[in-house]
Amino acid sequence: MKNLSLTVIIGILFSAIGTASLFITQNPLMAAVWLSFGNGLILSNLRFSRPDAAGNMVAAPIPKVRIYVGVALIAMAVILLGVQVYSDLQ
Repeated sequence: MKNLSLTVIIGILFSAIGTASLFITQNPLMAAVWLSFGNGLILSNLRFSRPDAAGNMVAAPIPKVRIYVGVALIAMAVILLGVQVYSDLQ
């Protein structure tokens, strides 16, 4: 539980809201916004721990690829939100 930061918990919450909104409202675009933002937060901030040579548990660094994909998911959520607003105004 130590590797769950506030942003990871918020990402889990947003992903749960996105999944629930997909089943309840049947609006895939809005669900994609919630899921993309939540998964981007989870992917870019979740830390795993592993034992080092002495047997102590240390937090492994987050790979750069996970950070880039997480930021891309968050950017896609913002773009999808713009598309949702545009389609609602039509």
